[in-house]
Amino acid sequence: MVEVLTATGHITDDRRQEFILWSDSLGLSMLVDALANPLPAGATESTVLGPFYVPGAPEREYGESMIGEPAGTPAWVHGRVLGTDGNPIAGAELDVWQNGDDQLYAVQRPEAPEDHLRGRYRTRDDGSYAFLAVRPVPYPIPYDGPVGEMLTATGRHPWRPAHLHMIVRAPGYQTVTTHIFDRRSEYLDGDAVFAVKPSLLRDFVERSADDPDRPAGVQGDWVSVENDLVLAPAS
Repeated sequence: MVEVLTATGHITDDRRQEFILWSDSLGLSMLVDALANPLPAGATESTVLGPFYVPGAPEREYGESMIGEPAGTPAWVHGRVLGTDGNPIAGAELDVWQNGDDQLYAVQRPEAPEDHLRGRYRTRDDGSYAFLAVRPVPYPIPYDGPVGEMLTATGRHPWRPAHLHMIVRAPGYQTVTTHIFDRRSEYLDGDAVFAVKPSLLRDFVERSADDPDRPAGVQGDWVSVENDLVLAPAS
């Protein structure tokens, strides 16, 4: 056991958190999340933070792109942030991050633009938000260290289904850390970190280049994702 902890410490750095991978891949993160975040009916369910979150993402305007370099099919993500009473929440913050079509997060690539596929967005008076991302793809959690050895020994794979991460914050409401998953993705039934919940599945609707609703700056085919989020009041 000491050898495993030592190896975990050696492989951990400012870009890789092997201790978090242990917690996620053993299901401990989801267990703690379920115990620590009981939510009323109708509120958006929470899930794991994951090891690739970096605080301080840039603040962006409504509809602004967070794509810093070519990274896949553009995805127009939009919706509203509401309270459990159905009323819109103005000024809520969505802290968003994701991977690109190379299966990597920007934090995993020293050469990537610092703000690539990361951003913080505010809702408008009617609770609406929108931003331009890319369609995420499945990716493996890092498996070249102690966690990977555990997965191999237990006959498990390291893959996660395609998803975007969000932390949603608003004064007077409980903060929720969540994902939205591509309903058509592989590995939904076998997520390496046990984070998939049916309520978080979304339709990534394929749209053509000549679609009249095509967002500004998008060339070629794209997808749209409608994603409403519901926050519980702070206790």
